[in-house]
Amino acid sequence: MANIALLNRCNLKCKYCFADNYTGKEREDITLETFNKLLSFAAPDREVGIIGGEPLLHKNIDTFLDILKNDMRFVRATIFTNGIYVDKHLPSLIHPKFIVLVNVNSPKDIGKNAFDKLDENIELLIENGMKHNVTLGINVYEESQDFTDFLYLVRKYTFNKIRVSVVIPSEKSEGGINYFYKMKPTLFKLYKELKELGVSP
Repeated sequence: MANIALLNRCNLKCKYCFADNYTGKEREDITLETFNKLLSFAAPDREVGIIGGEPLLHKNIDTFLDILKNDMRFVRATIFTNGIYVDKHLPSLIHPKFIVLVNVNSPKDIGKNAFDKLDENIELLIENGMKHNVTLGINVYEESQDFTDFLYLVRKYTFNKIRVSVVIPSEKSEGGINYFYKMKPTLFKLYKELKELGVSP
């Protein structure tokens, strides 16, 4: 699946985010013309990912989503979001073709208000018929990472499958296989808790 990055801006500043390594410092929002060209490039896969930055910040996001709804070349589109602006674009996001993947960050990292907002917006999606079209994602980036708030959402909304990524925080100079070996106990701790809940990562 190809991903289309709509922009390189975000409303959050997560310390593990890799985007700064791959995007320029200037504001770069793609145009409608570029979006349509990229859809043609991605079309053979029949599915596409919509990413950012935070894609829901793009001024034309509703137009882009409407185009995708009506583009018969695609059977599925996954919108990767931090969930905070879902309510502002709810009518555009509600469609059987769309998967809304909410990347959950701890209130320790994004603040309690932002966490509460993403919680409310997950509920909004579910209340509007998207129960099987919304999923949660978590980025594992810290050996001592606390998964309490993430698991609270998994239990609350009875998710049975979630997305897990192991990422290298942008301030870390180390990389490669040694970093991932070091993160194994943290990952296994999360997997054990998910298994007890009957959830597949």
